[in-house]
Amino acid sequence: MKTTASRGIKQVLVYTGAAILLAILAYVSYTIYQYRQMTNEWYQPLAEAPADAMQPQGMEHVLINQPAPVDELPLGPQKTLKPFTLLLIGIDSRDGEKARSDTMILCTVHPADQRVYLLSIPRDSFMELPGRGYDKVNHAMAFGGPGMVKTALQNFLNIKIDRYMTIDFDGFRKIVDELGGVEINVKKRMKYTDPTDDTYIDLKPGLQTLNGKQALDYARYRKSDLGKEDSDYERIVRQQEIIKALAGKGDSVQSFLKAFKLMDILGKHVKTDLTQQEISSLLKTYYDPQKNHIETDTLMGTDERIWRNGIRGWYYLVPKEERKRVQKQLEKELNS
Repeated sequence: MKTTASRGIKQVLVYTGAAILLAILAYVSYTIYQYRQMTNEWYQPLAEAPADAMQPQGMEHVLINQPAPVDELPLGPQKTLKPFTLLLIGIDSRDGEKARSDTMILCTVHPADQRVYLLSIPRDSFMELPGRGYDKVNHAMAFGGPGMVKTALQNFLNIKIDRYMTIDFDGFRKIVDELGGVEINVKKRMKYTDPTDDTYIDLKPGLQTLNGKQALDYARYRKSDLGKEDSDYERIVRQQEIIKALAGKGDSVQSFLKAFKLMDILGKHVKTDLTQQEISSLLKTYYDPQKNHIETDTLMGTDERIWRNGIRGWYYLVPKEERKRVQKQLEKELNS
């Protein structure tokens, strides 16, 4: 009787173990499937730049019109990716209008040290756009997509940009909501209303958890119904604050449990020319947010009114000394 009971317990344990193993295998298989589907959806290499697009000396033409293959980024001695540059663009896309680049950040990624250097580019920065003459850099997105933004910044800073990534505002809101919001200490009252483009910002000061819409409002806020408006520099500081808050949520149980949903959102709202293998390598390297180091910087300049196309408008002028400082810093990050 005892032996029969013992066998019964063993069988239950074996069946239970087998069921758990099958569940784990199914979870892993589905995760791989979802991951591949996500990377296939968001993989969008840029295309060749126009022949008259200016390039830094010694560089190949950057991609703009027809899809082209992308070479894999080189690996370092530890089989992690070598340091590379990535242009991150936050896109404001509305029905019936061309997409606009509301946020531009040039990143140098150093996988071996789990380090990232983020250089925020003010959207009103005045520079030459390929085939369009001098204008604000955020107009490049409407004129020629991320390829033109990339080319303009390469020429302006005289540095090669290896990869790009775009995320639209709807995707940003959904990601923040899926992660349960981000904790931010709002420094002041923020209120701005513009019914023409459905903008309704209303944030009160204090430490609080912002949902997706509120986080986007906090990052984008510049105009005010209450008095003095914020500068683009103040806006950039808030964007960097949001990025750091989001980066710190990567190790939460919530992000693990919602991995499938997050991948589904990313697949629909992100475009990049990072390959599946490169993304896999980065996930293995940056899996522990506690060890990751993020350094932020901003391209500095002055707001000035100048004549352009018969209109005297505000532009952000960056002196040559600042461009040289940034170029040296980017090269230092890549070669350290």
